[in-house]
Amino acid sequence: MLKIKTAVISVSDKTGVVDFARFLKNYGVEIISTGGTAKVFQENNIQITPISKITGNTKDEYFDGRMKTISFNYEGALLYKRDNPEHIRQAQELGIPQIDMVVCNLYPFEKVIGKEDVTVDEAIENIDIGGPCMVRAAAKNYQYVAVVVEPSQYKNIIAEMERNNGALSLETRRQLMLTAYEKTADYESAIHTFFAGRFANEKVKRLKYIGGSQLGRYAENWHQKGWLYRIANGELRIANIPYAKQVHGGPLGYNNYLDAEAALQSVLELKNSIAVSIIKHANPCGYATGRTLEEAFERAWQGDPVSAFGGVIGLTRPLDLAVARILGERFVEVVVAPSINSDALEYLKSLGRKKQDLRLLETGDVAMAPRLSTVLRFITGGLLEQETDNRFYLTETIDKLFSKPFIVRCENSGRDFTVGIVTKLRPPAKRAGLYDFALRYIKHLKSNAIGIAREYSAGFYQILGMGCGQPNRKDSVALAGQKAKENLKREYSELRKRKIRNPSRRGGTIRNYFTQELAHDNVVLVSDAFFPFRDGIDNVAKSGVKYIIQPGGSVRDEEVIQAANQHKIAMLFTGVRKFYH
Repeated sequence: MLKIKTAVISVSDKTGVVDFARFLKNYGVEIISTGGTAKVFQENNIQITPISKITGNTKDEYFDGRMKTISFNYEGALLYKRDNPEHIRQAQELGIPQIDMVVCNLYPFEKVIGKEDVTVDEAIENIDIGGPCMVRAAAKNYQYVAVVVEPSQYKNIIAEMERNNGALSLETRRQLMLTAYEKTADYESAIHTFFAGRFANEKVKRLKYIGGSQLGRYAENWHQKGWLYRIANGELRIANIPYAKQVHGGPLGYNNYLDAEAALQSVLELKNSIAVSIIKHANPCGYATGRTLEEAFERAWQGDPVSAFGGVIGLTRPLDLAVARILGERFVEVVVAPSINSDALEYLKSLGRKKQDLRLLETGDVAMAPRLSTVLRFITGGLLEQETDNRFYLTETIDKLFSKPFIVRCENSGRDFTVGIVTKLRPPAKRAGLYDFALRYIKHLKSNAIGIAREYSAGFYQILGMGCGQPNRKDSVALAGQKAKENLKREYSELRKRKIRNPSRRGGTIRNYFTQELAHDNVVLVSDAFFPFRDGIDNVAKSGVKYIIQPGGSVRDEEVIQAANQHKIAMLFTGVRKFYH
């Protein structure tokens, strides 16, 4: 155990430092301080020893104060070994004292460079020199010195010193050392990133993570453990799952995090609408907008009621009581929302054990913010990074897509693409909102992805069926068509229960109903990538759908267009892939 007798405190973030210093004084600790920190202590009647008594730097103003804590004596006080007789003799000979604790957080460099108009001179003046020196020295000598770099650490240090009569264990000092070096490493990385961008025009990337913690549940399978690593708070100013506030339910498991992320990212596509996404195995099996959150929820649920069982829900609006009552009767694992209304939370809590494991996550108002500009994926031996897919058309206005087909050049592939309506029949421009909804949906399905979307009421949309994760697109089309028909049959049965005798204008049969609905111009089939062969179009024809959106770009586009014309299908080429591997 290390009895704390002397502590140097020099911090830029003064949160809680006065109370921490008072605690140390109560245990008889001599406090050594400098600059603004010393001034704060003096204003609060906390007696301190100026650091100049150790450094010999009696003029803090020299070199604009850049040398306040830099000296042989001070670094020596941090670095000499307390169980080495020769080190002890030399320290006594030089008059170097023993320092047991360093409390230091660095100049707020990252906060300063976060300003839009920050200058190079401002950034330079916020590069801490003395702080990293003392932090590294104390961390190197952790066997004899405790180093504290975050206000959040004060609470645990106080508790341990109270238990141990003012002493800290070796294990605690080791953990403090690890955090200290993590901080200095991140600090230097931030400096390099900023100046590489300013001086060398280099797009330098840095990864910064904190506290990997083991998850409270098993990972993908029962025999696997899982861990969560979070990007350092403050770096991510947008909606995210690791920092979401959990207001109800048990611990999140590995798969819960993956599905919650899928729910959040997919629903943010519709951030300006009242919308719901239902995730199963990282794919949105339900997706809809509505006049109310309840309507959007029910429409999304109808996309695949079977798969929605045990799913993860993403909302663009706060979870309200109406939806909470629906959740009370259905099995859902997680709900991700900007917030949870108090009456909705109280209702779900009132259900007791029935809903005790339903995990409710609040992302806050920033749920409406844009996503990251790039995304990372781990592979053995490294990481892959790519730009976030935020493009929907290669043209500025959708009107141009409904004019005469034209040629565009893809800047990355160097290939030319035909864009626009490529078939004899034309999809109606009035359904532009439906096509946009379908494209926003399809980018979140695993390849080969096919979705069938419907405008169920003017300006409101839902997914009727989807197929994805198949080795070939033909099978995905068949699956999407099959699912759409199943859902329409279910819808037909519900309408009959409500005593609507002839839901279909062609006569009251199930077959007539889904044939009529799928062939209507308020239904569209969207593909994440081009159809490589005409067999995919043949399967679209079997489903009954008469309108297709796809990027085009296949060497067999003419064959595919010919198949669409033969089946009297209208097809639009966007020139933009929505592929998600």
